[in-house]
Amino acid sequence: MDNNHRDREVFDFEEWDVEKILQQYHEQEQQKQEREIPQQPVRPVYQPAPQQRERTQSGYQRTSEQRHRVQRPAQSAANHNKHRKKSRVNWGGWAIVIGCAILIIAILALIIFGAVKLFGGSDADGGGSERSGSADATDSAAATEQMLSPEERIEDILKRADFVAAGYDYDKAISILQEFGTDWQDQPELSSANARYLADKAKLVRYEDTTQITHIFFHSLIVDTDRAFDGDSKETGYNQYMATVTEFNRILEELYKRDFVLVRIHDIVKVEKDASGKEVFKQGDIWLPPGKEPIVISQDDVNYYEYMVDSDGDRYPDAGGDGFANRIVIGEDGYPTCEYIAADGQKLLGDYDLAPILEHFVQAHPDFSYHGARAILAVTGYEGVFGYKTHPSWKDILGETAYNEEVQKAKDVTQCLKDHGWEIACHSYAHFGYGYNSAEDILADVNKWETQVQPIVGDSDIFIYPYGSDIAGIENYEGAKYEAMYQAGYRFFCNVDGSTPYWVQIRDDYVRQGRRNIDGYRMFWGPELLDDLFDVDEIWDKARPETVPSIV
Repeated sequence: MDNNHRDREVFDFEEWDVEKILQQYHEQEQQKQEREIPQQPVRPVYQPAPQQRERTQSGYQRTSEQRHRVQRPAQSAANHNKHRKKSRVNWGGWAIVIGCAILIIAILALIIFGAVKLFGGSDADGGGSERSGSADATDSAAATEQMLSPEERIEDILKRADFVAAGYDYDKAISILQEFGTDWQDQPELSSANARYLADKAKLVRYEDTTQITHIFFHSLIVDTDRAFDGDSKETGYNQYMATVTEFNRILEELYKRDFVLVRIHDIVKVEKDASGKEVFKQGDIWLPPGKEPIVISQDDVNYYEYMVDSDGDRYPDAGGDGFANRIVIGEDGYPTCEYIAADGQKLLGDYDLAPILEHFVQAHPDFSYHGARAILAVTGYEGVFGYKTHPSWKDILGETAYNEEVQKAKDVTQCLKDHGWEIACHSYAHFGYGYNSAEDILADVNKWETQVQPIVGDSDIFIYPYGSDIAGIENYEGAKYEAMYQAGYRFFCNVDGSTPYWVQIRDDYVRQGRRNIDGYRMFWGPELLDDLFDVDEIWDKARPETVPSIV
């Protein structure tokens, strides 16, 4: 039966009331259609505790140092001419000056020659083996490689190639072997690795039907269950719509045991030309070992909203927050990690949300990631992105210099994520339901995201519907709402449908995929709907409340 047209008894695109309860805490004084951050009076900028003031990634300190350049009054031409004096040429002095100049030029020439010898012999394109990154990093790696012995180079090449091959990208792994040089096949270790990669590649099989790929998603992970489930008015929402760090770690382990492999949503399709020459989407080619199952993972609202992390109303994270990470930062190892304020006030960096946890899991289990795939991170715009104060209203609060630094940090985090295989999706600007709002409202929201968020996180062709509220049922997309989103560049659309293991619709111009919410509500009220992924009894965090309130 054609999966795209099958009839289903249960269809819950609109059934899942994602963050609706949580949203009431930060939109009580805002209209439904327009939830801009209200303009705040200029206030003193938050200063970290003295022992944390040296932390460069906090972004809360403002630069007070000002540089002043003293300018000397211009001397008039009359005074200049008045004080000019003729003098006899000192030929001995000139000889000394010329000699010194020649010596300096010779020294500079030697320095430049040495630098060229050290750095100039590297392969300019690096063999295509490295992830996209800065030219400086590539040059540095090439220079380091030249300082290695042949044995050390082989060891380094094999380490990188084996990691890539473990993710089933054998062609790229072989290209890494070739970085050794034209005689790479004369090296026994490299030749043996090449034969192994080719043999493993021959065992791969094409995944038969990419419309049968499941997609699961999460919200921010609860780190401190004592603070999240403390009996206040937000406990119910966290209990229903969030998973804990403990649960997410257990889920990854179980998915790995059951032979799931993380793929990108873009892997579901490929682009071909039809008879008229038009580019259209067709089922993609995913090559995996027999028995492996592709899976897409995403996370919504990777913004670290103030209501989750700020307890005193100053709009900055503090120890009284509800036990969530407060932003993504770049770790010392160059990988994304999270900043988190513990209950005792300590500012910590580590695996406090989905991004660093999944990143480290893939580093330890490269065969869980197909061709380096990571998850999709979906962001809104009305409170900045990734925990940074990037909303335009913060320019008046922080001052232009500090605001620009905050924006740049968010851009740097975005680039770090993309360099390591993560994808960024639009989750709308204002987080309102596209399914039950007008085309005009949708166009305004899309334009605002493109104006305020896109310059920071870059272009995206993935749209993840807030509340799972799709603009259509299972029928094909058409009409003004779709045109507004299509013209904005969106081609991949994700709703929420927890009633079935998978739902994918591939059309010439777009792709739709249903997502399954992994949270307290689904695990408590519909554990049987997750049996293909894991056993809820083995995943459930006993630090949760014993029951989860119904949302219907």
